[in-house]
Amino acid sequence: MEKALNEIKEELTLQNVPKAVNYLINEIAEMRVLLEHIEKQLGLGVDKHRPIGIEDACKILDQTVNMVNKMVRSRSIPHYVQDKKVYFFEDELVKWVESSRVKTFTEEYNFRRR
Repeated sequence: MEKALNEIKEELTLQNVPKAVNYLINEIAEMRVLLEHIEKQLGLGVDKHRPIGIEDACKILDQTVNMVNKMVRSRSIPHYVQDKKVYFFEDELVKWVESSRVKTFTEEYNFRRR
Protein backbone atom coordinates (compact mmCIF):
# COMPACT_ATOMS: atom_id res chain seq x y z
CA MET A 1 0.00 0.00 0.00
CA GLU A 2 2.72 2.49 1.00
CA LYS A 3 4.84 1.37 -1.94
CA ALA A 4 1.99 1.85 -4.41
CA LEU A 5 1.35 5.34 -3.05
CA ASN A 6 5.02 6.26 -3.33
CA GLU A 7 5.13 4.99 -6.91
CA ILE A 8 2.09 7.09 -7.80
CA LYS A 9 3.59 10.16 -6.12
CA GLU A 10 6.89 9.78 -7.95
CA GLU A 11 5.36 9.13 -11.34
CA LEU A 12 2.31 11.36 -11.25
CA THR A 13 1.70 12.22 -14.86
CA LEU A 14 -1.38 12.97 -16.87
CA GLN A 15 -1.45 9.35 -17.99
CA ASN A 16 -1.56 7.81 -14.52
CA VAL A 17 -3.93 10.32 -12.87
CA PRO A 18 -6.85 7.88 -13.33
CA LYS A 19 -4.77 5.19 -11.58
CA ALA A 20 -4.02 7.56 -8.70
CA VAL A 21 -7.66 8.61 -8.38
CA ASN A 22 -8.77 4.96 -8.40
CA TYR A 23 -6.24 4.20 -5.66
CA LEU A 24 -7.52 7.05 -3.51
CA ILE A 25 -11.16 6.03 -4.04
CA ASN A 26 -10.34 2.51 -2.87
CA GLU A 27 -8.49 3.84 0.17
CA ILE A 28 -11.46 6.05 1.11
CA ALA A 29 -13.86 3.12 0.68
CA GLU A 30 -11.72 1.00 3.02
CA MET A 31 -11.63 3.81 5.59
CA ARG A 32 -15.40 4.20 5.39
CA VAL A 33 -15.93 0.50 6.08
CA LEU A 34 -13.51 0.64 9.00
CA LEU A 35 -15.19 3.73 10.48
CA GLU A 36 -18.66 2.17 10.17
CA HIS A 37 -17.37 -0.91 11.99
CA ILE A 38 -15.87 1.24 14.77
CA GLU A 39 -19.10 3.27 15.06
CA LYS A 40 -21.13 0.08 15.46
CA GLN A 41 -18.73 -1.24 18.10
CA LEU A 42 -18.96 2.01 20.08
CA GLY A 43 -22.68 2.51 19.53
CA LEU A 44 -22.07 5.73 17.64
CA GLY A 45 -23.83 6.84 14.53
CA VAL A 46 -27.05 5.33 15.80
CA ASP A 47 -29.97 7.74 15.85
CA LYS A 48 -30.63 8.41 19.52
CA HIS A 49 -33.42 10.89 18.84
CA ARG A 50 -36.13 8.41 18.13
CA PRO A 51 -39.20 7.67 20.18
CA ILE A 52 -38.89 4.77 22.61
CA GLY A 53 -41.40 3.14 24.91
CA ILE A 54 -41.42 2.93 28.67
CA GLU A 55 -39.64 -0.45 28.73
CA ASP A 56 -36.62 0.99 26.90
CA ALA A 57 -36.70 4.07 29.11
CA CYS A 58 -36.61 1.79 32.17
CA LYS A 59 -33.51 0.04 30.80
CA ILE A 60 -31.74 3.32 30.10
CA LEU A 61 -32.56 4.71 33.55
CA ASP A 62 -32.23 1.39 35.38
CA GLN A 63 -35.65 1.93 36.97
CA THR A 64 -38.84 -0.09 37.27
CA VAL A 65 -41.93 0.62 35.18
CA ASN A 66 -43.73 1.77 38.33
CA MET A 67 -40.97 4.26 39.13
CA VAL A 68 -40.88 5.69 35.60
CA ASN A 69 -44.68 5.96 35.60
CA LYS A 70 -44.46 7.84 38.90
CA MET A 71 -41.93 10.26 37.36
CA VAL A 72 -44.23 10.73 34.35
CA ARG A 73 -47.23 11.49 36.59
CA SER A 74 -45.20 14.00 38.58
CA ARG A 75 -43.85 15.49 35.32
CA SER A 76 -40.29 15.19 36.61
CA ILE A 77 -39.01 13.36 33.52
CA PRO A 78 -39.12 14.51 29.87
CA HIS A 79 -41.80 12.55 28.02
CA TYR A 80 -44.50 12.74 25.36
CA VAL A 81 -48.02 11.37 25.23
CA GLN A 82 -49.72 10.30 22.00
CA ASP A 83 -53.03 8.41 22.05
CA LYS A 84 -52.64 7.70 25.77
CA LYS A 85 -49.25 6.05 25.20
CA VAL A 86 -46.11 7.51 26.79
CA TYR A 87 -42.97 8.00 24.69
CA PHE A 88 -39.45 9.16 25.46
CA PHE A 89 -36.38 10.09 23.45
CA GLU A 90 -33.16 8.38 24.50
CA ASP A 91 -31.00 11.46 23.98
CA GLU A 92 -33.38 13.57 26.10
CA LEU A 93 -33.27 11.02 28.91
CA VAL A 94 -29.47 11.02 28.88
CA LYS A 95 -29.41 14.85 28.93
CA TRP A 96 -31.93 14.82 31.77
CA VAL A 97 -29.73 12.50 33.83
CA GLU A 98 -26.62 14.55 32.98
CA SER A 99 -28.33 17.74 34.13
CA SER A 100 -28.44 16.47 37.70
CA ARG A 101 -24.73 15.76 37.97
CA VAL A 102 -23.40 16.16 41.50
CA LYS A 103 -20.08 17.95 41.84
CA THR A 104 -17.19 15.98 43.30
CA PHE A 105 -15.69 17.06 46.57
CA THR A 106 -12.66 18.43 44.72
CA GLU A 107 -14.81 20.47 42.34
CA GLU A 108 -16.85 21.88 45.19
CA TYR A 109 -13.76 22.63 47.28
CA ASN A 110 -11.93 24.35 44.39
CA PHE A 111 -15.01 26.45 43.64
CA ARG A 112 -15.25 27.64 47.25
CA ARG A 113 -11.56 28.59 47.39
CA ARG A 114 -11.90 31.15 44.59
